[in-house]
Amino acid sequence: MLNHSLIVMTTIITITDTSHVGAGC
Repeated sequence: MLNHSLIVMTTIITITDTSHVGAGC
């Protein structure tokens, strides 16, 4: 369970970072 949550959190952070970079912010 912990590993799954960690993967989900990392994925969300990665997607968020990519979105910010793509937005040029």
